[in-house]
Amino acid sequence: MSIIDLIKSIRYKTGLPLKDINKAIESLDTIDEDKIITHLREQGLLKSQARQDKETNNGGIFSYIHESRLGVLLEIKCETDFVSRSDVFKELGSDVCLHVAAYQPKFVSELDVDQDFIDKEVEISRNQLLNEGKAPEMIEKILAGKKAKIVKEFSLLTQAFLKNSEISVADHLAQISQSTGEKLMITRFEIFTLNS
Repeated sequence: MSIIDLIKSIRYKTGLPLKDINKAIESLDTIDEDKIITHLREQGLLKSQARQDKETNNGGIFSYIHESRLGVLLEIKCETDFVSRSDVFKELGSDVCLHVAAYQPKFVSELDVDQDFIDKEVEISRNQLLNEGKAPEMIEKILAGKKAKIVKEFSLLTQAFLKNSEISVADHLAQISQSTGEKLMITRFEIFTLNS
């Protein structure tokens, strides 16, 4: 397994930011995944992962209006009323609303992506490639990669975060979850545009 595959696997299993995983790999000087995850747990970095079974019955609804022409409503859930009233939680809501207004995702996560939407976008890409004169066998290869890219581009959690393009929205959410010690979830959002 390559280092990149190892990092991807650990990130998938833990949801931790890449910098924490890289730091653990460098400090341990090993590619043993179990040892690395154990080390991360010992460092207290997986507290939020241990909370994945916790109920998120509190939270907040946040809004952002841009020049009275575009509006965003966003729901973020957390475990306690204490965290929902905290400045860091309110800042998270404000930042993610701003991100949604700027990047206009269609879905919260890759799991929520509508198959009809993907099919429509792939068909548009297919027609563009045909108009460019691409060979049919090349088109299918290009579209396979395009499909994965579409899912990533239109899912809020996988988009590069507006305030720090080095990390995804999911990474930012995980960092805030780490700092609050609570499970946080972006559950839904709605974008409103004038005359749409």
